[in-house]
Amino acid sequence: MRAARVHRFGNGVVVEEAPEPTPAEDEVVVEVLAAGVNPLDVWVTQGTVAGGSQPLPFVPGSEGVGRIDGRLVVLRGAGLGVMRDGTYAERVAVPRAALLDLPEGVDPQQAAVVPVAGGTAWALVHRVAQITPQDRALVLGASGGVGTLLLQLLRARGATAWGQTGNPAKVAFVEAQGAERVVLAGPGELAAAARELQPTVVFDALGDGFTKAAIEVLEPGGRLVLYGVSAGATQELDLRRLYRGSISILTYSGTTAPADRLVEATRAALDEVAAGRLRVPIDEVLPLEAAPEAHRRILERLVRGKLVLQIAP
Repeated sequence: MRAARVHRFGNGVVVEEAPEPTPAEDEVVVEVLAAGVNPLDVWVTQGTVAGGSQPLPFVPGSEGVGRIDGRLVVLRGAGLGVMRDGTYAERVAVPRAALLDLPEGVDPQQAAVVPVAGGTAWALVHRVAQITPQDRALVLGASGGVGTLLLQLLRARGATAWGQTGNPAKVAFVEAQGAERVVLAGPGELAAAARELQPTVVFDALGDGFTKAAIEVLEPGGRLVLYGVSAGATQELDLRRLYRGSISILTYSGTTAPADRLVEATRAALDEVAAGRLRVPIDEVLPLEAAPEAHRRILERLVRGKLVLQIAP
C-alpha cells in the first residue's frame, strides 16, 4: 500500500510503498478515504512530540475518515498518528475505541478535518474557558484551523468575537469566519490594537510575544487560554501583571487529554457540523503524494483553514 512515512525526525515525510498493517486484538483495519493535515502531524515528524519516541519509519496523521464493512467512520484518538501509525496511508490498523460513525448528513471531507481542530475548538469554548454570552473574546491566529472554528463557536454561544492576524491578505477570510472585527497586528501592536475590545478571554495558539501582549490587554479577572506556541515557545512575563490583574492562565493539549474527553469533544464538534452551526474552511484537497507539500505550507503559514489529503475515492 502507499503511505507517507518519516524515516528520520526532522527530515519530513516520504510517500512510498509500505507494509500492510497488522491489527492486534480489538483492532480493525480501516481503508482511509481522507486525512486531515494538522500542525501536530508536522511536529510529530520533527520529533518534538513524545520526545521523538515513535518507532521509525512512522506514519503521521491524527485524524481522518475511512471505510470498514461498508460503513463510513471518523478516526481520532488512541494515539493515532501520535504514538502509533496514523492516517497518511491507504490502510491503517485502528483500535475500535478510535472509531466514530460518520453522522448522517456530514460530508466526509468535512468530517476528516473536524476531529483535531473541531474537537479542540469545542473543548476550548465549552470546557476550558466555559464561554458565556457576556464574554468578549480575542482569537489569536484566527486564520488557522482551530482559530476559524473558535470564531464560529464563540458566535454560536453569543459571545463577542474578534480575530487577529498578522497578514493583511487574510483579513477578509477571518471576517468570513464570523469575526466581528479583525485586529491586524504583530505582538508589539497587539495590546493597543485590541484594547477597545476589553477582552475577558484571549485564545492563544501563538505564544512568544503574543502571550505577553495578551496578558497586557486582558481585563481584570480575564482568562488566557494557551493551546499552542507556533510563533515561539518561550517568553518572559511580568508576574505582577498576572496577580494584580487576577489573570488566569488556562491550557489545553489534545495529545494529553483523556480518551473519553477526546471522544466527547469530537462527537460534539461533529454534531455542530451536522446542525449547520460549524463548517471547517478547507483551503485545498491534495493527493497523498502531496503530503510533503502540505507540511511545507503549514510550516510557512500559507494555509487558510485546513488541508485535506484525499487518499481514496
